[in-house]
Amino acid sequence: MDNVDIFRKAASALEEGRSVALVTVIATTGSTPGKVGYQMLVLGQGGGIAGTVGGGLLEAKMIEEARSMLDRPTVRLLRFHVGETPDDEKGICGGSIEFLIETFDKAAVPLFQKLSGVSEDREGGVLISILSQGEAPRKMRLRDGEYAAVPFPPEIVAAIREVAASGGAGTKVSAGGADVFIESLAVPPTVVLFGAGHVACHIARYVRSVHFGVVVCDDRSEYANRERFPDAEEIIVEDFGRAFERMRIDGHSYLVIVTRGHQHDEIVLEQAVRTEARYIGMIGSRRKTLTLLQKLRDKGVPKDRLDRVYAPIGVSIGAITAEEIALSIVCELVKVRRLGDEAGIGHMSLSRREAGL
Repeated sequence: MDNVDIFRKAASALEEGRSVALVTVIATTGSTPGKVGYQMLVLGQGGGIAGTVGGGLLEAKMIEEARSMLDRPTVRLLRFHVGETPDDEKGICGGSIEFLIETFDKAAVPLFQKLSGVSEDREGGVLISILSQGEAPRKMRLRDGEYAAVPFPPEIVAAIREVAASGGAGTKVSAGGADVFIESLAVPPTVVLFGAGHVACHIARYVRSVHFGVVVCDDRSEYANRERFPDAEEIIVEDFGRAFERMRIDGHSYLVIVTRGHQHDEIVLEQAVRTEARYIGMIGSRRKTLTLLQKLRDKGVPKDRLDRVYAPIGVSIGAITAEEIALSIVCELVKVRRLGDEAGIGHMSLSRREAGL
């Protein structure tokens, strides 16, 4: 569960009149079960939990602590040496971990509604939490361009810029008498599926579970519909030649071309390589890939644009069924998201393809 989902659940619970506790891992050293940026929401009135801060006895203790604080908005910082915990797995982890617990009441509804809107406004930025033990929680969202105006020492401003630029998990900073935790509010990536067949259905289901948004595009309403894609953020029924006019494609977009034929693939691919999409992948054989890429090169599409295409698409796992093919594609999407374009996941430049490699 990513932070936007956590914020959305918090807003919903607060609107219902339940208090909530947000538990965040803000610092670690050595080996720990929870990593910086892990978050867990503890809901009042028997509402359960969402997310995780690493599991095990420490997570159980954080749930207990959080529930004991739900009577009023407050902040608590807790630090543990993992090797000293009475855990059956003692010795596997031997570092230290620090948690931030913040409790909120209905007055925090506007805050979490704004944080939930990161997916829609696509402006990203950072979230700053003031580490003021025993006081009411204070959080501040900053968008790009707002960093210089904040009332923090230069060391904290520099850390804000670094987290915003890197999109990292977060960092705890102390300077000039201020203690803060800075976390990235990265814009959630969106997978755009061109084609709404069987493979696309499975991709849509899988990518939602690993925190991608989903947009589905096909020119057939009997395939591209809410019944087949219940979790899609948007379903576009349009001719593939005009579909891009109805979409916002940016550096957070992952384009997956799985249409029903070579002609449609070519139409989509020619438009896709001209965008700034984070990922472009196309299903099909090596021969089909070579043919389509050569046709686009003959049309004058620059080589550096064509070199961005992942084809054959997906991580090699010996996939045969539609479900397995979809899984291999989603594995590639996650790998590109987490490790970048240089991860070496079956992505070959045009020159290598021409060489038959």
